[in-house]
Amino acid sequence: LTSCQTPGQIALTYSEGPSEATMEMLQTLKDAQAKVTFFTNATWLQYMQYAGVTRHAYMDGHLIAMTYRLPSDTSKGLTNNEIKEDIGRASRTIQDLIGVYPKYMKVHEASVKDPRLLDIVKSMGYTLVGFNLDEYDYKYNTLDKVGQIAEVYNSIFSKQQEAYGRKASYIVTGYDVPTTGAAAALPKVINTINAHGYDMVRLDGCVNDKYPYKK
Repeated sequence: LTSCQTPGQIALTYSEGPSEATMEMLQTLKDAQAKVTFFTNATWLQYMQYAGVTRHAYMDGHLIAMTYRLPSDTSKGLTNNEIKEDIGRASRTIQDLIGVYPKYMKVHEASVKDPRLLDIVKSMGYTLVGFNLDEYDYKYNTLDKVGQIAEVYNSIFSKQQEAYGRKASYIVTGYDVPTTGAAAALPKVINTINAHGYDMVRLDGCVNDKYPYKK
């Protein structure tokens, strides 16, 4: 899954949180009445403050998805069943907190692609999510550089309009962790999206999915 079904839609997704950055973003999103998708890393939910942030995001109407990270970042030495059990545990941790099982998933980007893991994830009924717009928040991660993040959007929207005379649709990848510029850039990013006339949607809205969580 790398783009939305309807031109003019944009789905912002943030992975590897929750963190202090997520809390800041929730306030910005509330003020803007905008919705995004958070790919929660279940490992952080053992900490009370981060569990609270994810619950808060869910209650605010954002879509909670899942970032899955293999133990020691490789499937070597693990059976298919062990991997399935580990994914199931992570999913249950999220369900224990918000009452629903995540359906959309990103796999933590290890340096080596792991086809077996991706096959297992798909066989379990998860929807794997990619992207067609990288906001580079991990690169523009200092206060003097975060302005560049909104410029990434501005440039892509403008080039699309110049080349095709119409809007495209985007799934954006970002990271809601304090070491990136995502939270600081978000107000300006939302303004840029609005200025170009794009609609911010959650991933389920992006693909007209009536059942955004797993049974």
